[in-house]
Amino acid sequence: MDLLMFEPHQGYVQLSHDFKEAWSYLRKKGTLNLETSAGTAFVAKAGITRDGRQVIKYYQGRTEYGRSYECCWDHYYNCNRTRIGMFIIATEQG
Repeated sequence: MDLLMFEPHQGYVQLSHDFKEAWSYLRKKGTLNLETSAGTAFVAKAGITRDGRQVIKYYQGRTEYGRSYECCWDHYYNCNRTRIGMFIIATEQG
């Protein structure tokens, strides 16, 4: 059985804002309720990692489902091969 392996930063996503803009907006806002194109609600939060990097984390309830670092921002998969594309192109609930 062949397992499909994804590479870090695989896939490209066209975005309207760069990572620094999105991170700064979230940092000021605190949390943001968003929705994927499939209608899945989640929350995005800006943070700082232990090693000082800016990060955007994606949660459903208390469970973290993914994170974006600046180097991952316009890719469908992040550094850890986690699928994040649906989170970074999501729209605000409202």
